[in-house]
Amino acid sequence: MAFEVLLALGALIGFLLYKWAEPPVRFFLKRGVVHEAPVPLLGNIPLAVLMGKASYLKHSIAVHMRLKQHKVYGVFNLRDPLFFLSDPELIRQVGIKSFDNFANHRKGLGDAGGGANDSVLSKSLLSLRDRRWKQMRSTLTPTFTSLKIRLMFELIQVCNVEAVAYIERKLAEDGATELELKDFFTRYTNDVIATAAFGIQVNSFKDPNNEFFSIGQRIADFSLWAVLKVMLFILLPKLMKALRVSVMDMNNVDYFKKLVFGAIQYRKEHNIIRPDMIQQLMEAQRLFRAEQEASQETTTQEDRAEFNDEDLLAQCLLFFSAGFDTVATCLSFTSHELLMNPEAQDKLYEEIMATEEQLGGKPLDYDTLMGMKYMDCVVSESLRMWPPAFVLDRMCGSDFELRDEEGKVVLTLKKDELINIPVIALHHDPDNFPQPDEFRPERFDDDHKHEIKPFTYLPFGIGQRSCIGNRMALMEVKALLYGLVRRFRLEPAERTTTDMMGNIAGFRMMPRELFWCKFVARVDGEAKVQE
Repeated sequence: MAFEVLLALGALIGFLLYKWAEPPVRFFLKRGVVHEAPVPLLGNIPLAVLMGKASYLKHSIAVHMRLKQHKVYGVFNLRDPLFFLSDPELIRQVGIKSFDNFANHRKGLGDAGGGANDSVLSKSLLSLRDRRWKQMRSTLTPTFTSLKIRLMFELIQVCNVEAVAYIERKLAEDGATELELKDFFTRYTNDVIATAAFGIQVNSFKDPNNEFFSIGQRIADFSLWAVLKVMLFILLPKLMKALRVSVMDMNNVDYFKKLVFGAIQYRKEHNIIRPDMIQQLMEAQRLFRAEQEASQETTTQEDRAEFNDEDLLAQCLLFFSAGFDTVATCLSFTSHELLMNPEAQDKLYEEIMATEEQLGGKPLDYDTLMGMKYMDCVVSESLRMWPPAFVLDRMCGSDFELRDEEGKVVLTLKKDELINIPVIALHHDPDNFPQPDEFRPERFDDDHKHEIKPFTYLPFGIGQRSCIGNRMALMEVKALLYGLVRRFRLEPAERTTTDMMGNIAGFRMMPRELFWCKFVARVDGEAKVQE
């Protein structure tokens, strides 16, 4: 009898687990939204993607190509039903025209966690919502103007010189050198962030195990446990919060807290001014507090904003986590495309040498770099093929009707429902970019850029919520590419993949075989043939 009871109880528990794992299949049917049949627990995400054996990028493009004739289509992200937009006009409505109703991202991991460090994450610009986001964005915007970025250029050029010198040393030692690009560029971005954001000097090429780099590696950790935590936060946010599981290691947060506040205290005591991110945030905080004091009599306590030390720390953590990996990834993909497309690399080299002649022996400056047209085409095309944010999301603030160009209601959204924009799929849609798998920088030159459909190219997001640091990121990428292509020819190495999209797996923009490149020194304008 006891066995039968246990068997029945086990069957009941199994049934309930199955029903819980089963996506709400009628969700899209009731809304008249086309979708593909989901699998319990997995939804529309293939198991091979979750296991890291197939690419989410490739899967996302394939789903879009099957369903793009519909202006809105549905996808089950595990158990969560998500709306995806394929129509540029609807993307414009969500990102621009009706921004006030779609101002927020989905609730982030910082909102779900239970640790003290997660409260810091929830104060970053990426996680803030509604009025608090608008206030912080307005406060931080002057920090990222072209004028402020220009002031940081000389700091970054020091890192460029060290990166190029590292390859030159390797060439002198070995005659020819092959490098794994992601590691090389991550060390470069680590040193850039250290000097331009935190005001400290490190050289990750001469001191490969320095503490700043090691902490960064831990923050960018993609171990099985790190990925599992993210999945659990998505599936069981309340349980993870109740268990007080933290997204980020508290020791990492404490390291940056000491670094940031120590630097601030030292600068105040010694009256030091340095053109870096900490200095800009200190100034933004000072001006913010002055404005708050001036308006204290005319604002209520509820409307009064704040920019305390924890808010400042949160922005520093965001700049670090965003800049540490995304810029290195962009440099890796761009270099890969250049070595696989020697005609484009030769054309870029010609522009670099013409720029050198124009400079007449003077060092490269910010305005000259940013004025290089073909360089901009190369980076723009790389960002088209390999955008840093391959999906954008927006949360509906209140019930809303999405209408097409003819005014017809396409979808009625309810408060807190999510809209997603499949950036990688839009960028690889042949209706938007013919021969999308080909690296063609000329798409973005003066003769062709007008052919790009509005709201189909979104490498840094869209509207007011687009990436605030895109100017700095582009400067870093272009400045190092300038130095590398000027001194070396980038060629395929023995381990270089010839099928990048087919070599990427899981949710990471990282090929299984990594990014391998052979550097050949240029002599008198030509690549020196190695014996």
